[in-house]
Amino acid sequence: MSHVKNADAYSRLVGICTGYGGTYNPGRQTLQLKAMRALLEAVQSSLRDVSQKRNALSGITNERIRAYKNLDLLIGRIIGTLKASQVDDDTLANVRYYTRLITGRMKAGSNRPAVTGEDNDAESLIKRALTQQSYVAKAFNFMRLAQLIEKVPGYATAAADLQPSALMKEADRLMALNEAWSKAKVALANARIHRDTLLYKGVDSLHSNALAVKSYLRVEFGSQSQQAAQLSELSFTKRKIR
Repeated sequence: MSHVKNADAYSRLVGICTGYGGTYNPGRQTLQLKAMRALLEAVQSSLRDVSQKRNALSGITNERIRAYKNLDLLIGRIIGTLKASQVDDDTLANVRYYTRLITGRMKAGSNRPAVTGEDNDAESLIKRALTQQSYVAKAFNFMRLAQLIEKVPGYATAAADLQPSALMKEADRLMALNEAWSKAKVALANARIHRDTLLYKGVDSLHSNALAVKSYLRVEFGSQSQQAAQLSELSFTKRKIR
């Protein structure tokens, strides 16, 4: 909330300076009312931008949580469909291996070899996923599971969401959610950097400008003046930022 409080205090400072009319006439351009109003508008815009991007990240985070939460149920139905289709034991074992990677239910000390991937990188990721439960790893392994289901002879189901094509679409959706989350996180980080720059970095930041304006007013009107007394109600804090 310190960012908002600083912006609010600066808005009041602009109002005080505006009320002085022509008697407020600093020589430094950044202390003049036009520049002060422009800075205030930029800061307020950055605060709104951070809020919007924070809400966007929260929304995509919740959507991703819901999507991945449904994976366990979907995988259970896939296993049931395979059993009903009477697929061979080796195929069922391979599918179960992928489902354990996704659900994190791999038995301690399990040394079952990973299903051979199409390339070494894929196989390595499958092995590492034994101890990984990241969203990226889950999406990757669900994609591999969906690809495996596509090649299973005799796999048959009337359920639309269990069709091989539907499973591939779900894998694509999970990966898309991961990408959207990453982009939203970067967007929020960049918005915060911009906000912090406007508020705290450099001699033209809101914090530095506010202190300079207060100093100018005390010099111009005197430290014991009524004008100076107005400033005592305005405090500006500086957050420690990188």
